[in-house]
Amino acid sequence: MTLWNPEIPIDIQETLMKEKNQAFTLYLDFIIDGTASMYTVYPAVYFAAIHLIEALSKYEIYPRLGMTIIRDEKGGEETELIHFDSSYFTEDSAQFLKKMKNIPLYGGGDDGKESVHTAIKKSLAKFGDAERNHAIIVFSDAYGSNDYAEYFDHPIGQAIFFTTEKMSEEDFRFAFINADGTINEEASPMFLDIRQILKPLSSQMIDNVVKPLKDIMKGVSIGA
Repeated sequence: MTLWNPEIPIDIQETLMKEKNQAFTLYLDFIIDGTASMYTVYPAVYFAAIHLIEALSKYEIYPRLGMTIIRDEKGGEETELIHFDSSYFTEDSAQFLKKMKNIPLYGGGDDGKESVHTAIKKSLAKFGDAERNHAIIVFSDAYGSNDYAEYFDHPIGQAIFFTTEKMSEEDFRFAFINADGTINEEASPMFLDIRQILKPLSSQMIDNVVKPLKDIMKGVSIGA
């Protein structure tokens, strides 16, 4: 139940509440390799997602979670955009994790490359123009079927990769935005070895991933 201050006009309080909700709501899409080669690492991906979602609450971040599944587009397997009821995003982490747990793993390219770039492009398009706090986390044991790709049509706050050493920052060009909507010329994707999630995640490692997500919202005014 919302408690209103009788000394402040109701329209101003409603505006402040809306801005506060925007300031602490993060639209986070998990882009997950759903090909057969992920079979051995996928349980670790699932448990890593559980820990990362739990850690967000420590920073008072309220995630709206989405999921995009990488498939072998060259082999005719279309990238999957997971729906939660009628939306691409859900506030219900239990619903999100249930769907994630049941993602089938199959197919994949013969050359060790997957349609990572296509999945990222389709993921970014899901955010639309209304939400200002956007981030993606990519899990893949392959590398992209393109050598280079640009994602400037849909600016983003943060991109984090759990991937192999074959994936490189040089393969990607994002337009990163600050909390106030300005372009951040110095930001870049974060790359982490996917093998790290095969061992218990330390709190320090989790914080190193979650803190950049918090920083997306740093400095957003809530009318204080």
